[in-house]
Amino acid sequence: MTVWNDQVIIVTGGSRGIGYATAGCLVGAGARVLLVARDPVATADAAATLSQKGPGEAHGLALTLTGCPEDGEAVCRAAFRQYGRITGLVNCAGGASVGTPLGLDWRRWQEDFTVKFWGYLSLMRAVVPYLRQVGGGAIVNVAGVTGKDPNPRLAAATTINGALRGLTKILADEVAPWQIRVVNVNPGATETALLLQMAEGYARLDQISPDQALTRMRQTPRGRLTRPEDIARLILFLLSDEAGMITGTSVDIDGGIHRGPA
Repeated sequence: MTVWNDQVIIVTGGSRGIGYATAGCLVGAGARVLLVARDPVATADAAATLSQKGPGEAHGLALTLTGCPEDGEAVCRAAFRQYGRITGLVNCAGGASVGTPLGLDWRRWQEDFTVKFWGYLSLMRAVVPYLRQVGGGAIVNVAGVTGKDPNPRLAAATTINGALRGLTKILADEVAPWQIRVVNVNPGATETALLLQMAEGYARLDQISPDQALTRMRQTPRGRLTRPEDIARLILFLLSDEAGMITGTSVDIDGGIHRGPA
């Protein structure tokens, strides 16, 4: 059984949405969290709020991911300085720009890859030596169901999440001898602030109102969209010892919304 007060977890994208819910779940279990996000004020506020709730604690690090290896190294050094060890990583930064392969602005393609693909890879490469120091650990990447069920209106997310599926598998094989696991979590549309931005993008493409787009997005077999807390609880399990034989794979959590094969 995992003793969470021994755990030090890095959570990127941690000031809101799924990242914030995950950091909260970890702190609530007793873990110490380095919460990483772009906005200094939001990052500090999120860390302070979670630490007040306890029983674990959170420390904020404001950093914009630029797609460089130095990003991951800076984050890991900060976590190690603060807590003296690292036992896990949750990659949760980045959004989902709405647009088709030809229609999505080139700058958006570059920005989305910078944060989500290159940013995730930078953190994963940097954290492995620290996980080896403590005898192993887990890396969880928040990707998305579009990586296995392509969505033409989410061209960048579909491409990035597909790439993360392949990367997760081959990295998991490489680090397995060091008792390190790598797992993807695949949410579908989730009840966050990002959902409203996506609805506005869908509305422009489909020439409908944002409210109509939201109504369509909320039509799931389970009768509701996934909530950040649903995903946070799954991530907590995947980081734990109880998930010790889960690695090199993806776990969907979308209420059955995607229509591809299971």
